[in-house]
Amino acid sequence: MTDQANQPDGSRSLLWIDGVGTYLVCTGDQVSIGGPTAEQRAADISLLANLSRIHATICRRGDGYFIEAHSPTKVSGRDVIERTDLNDGYEIGLSDTVRLRFRLPSVLSASARLEFLSVHRPGLSVDGIVLMGDTCLLGPGETNHILCHDWPDAVLLFRRDGQLWCKSRMDLFLGDRHIQDGSPIENGDIITGPELRFRFEAI
Repeated sequence: MTDQANQPDGSRSLLWIDGVGTYLVCTGDQVSIGGPTAEQRAADISLLANLSRIHATICRRGDGYFIEAHSPTKVSGRDVIERTDLNDGYEIGLSDTVRLRFRLPSVLSASARLEFLSVHRPGLSVDGIVLMGDTCLLGPGETNHILCHDWPDAVLLFRRDGQLWCKSRMDLFLGDRHIQDGSPIENGDIITGPELRFRFEAI
């Protein structure tokens, strides 16, 4: 198991998208999942469910993912003994009640998405979770990590020199400034464009 199995990564942001929803974006290579706690630091993804504080950890290695079980965990109905690989569409079961769907929507990106199959949600009240590698796509097609059905085109989020950037073939604006060739995004920045508006907020 990883040396950081008992410590959350902490690299998290909230992405607020008008007319679409709110998403938790985790950029760490290791993302812990667990239940709420009042005594110790919570997991990166803390679900309102009867789970261990650090119940499982999803790890990214290159373009692939695996999950490490620290408490009872199933993948596609099979018990996880220490760890197992995750592929697109696999169902993750934590304890007897929590169910998540693991998705890898684009073969061109190492980013993944977690979908809620059971009623359990984080206390932050989000609509989905993105495990972001170097890039993340927002847009109307099924290969996007966050589906924005009414957008005319996609927006690419990417990491460069330790910062989060965005760019698109559409005309985007950061405040009153036109973003032509992409721009870094700071905490609280609001990005607007034709029929779209979104904001990042660091946790």
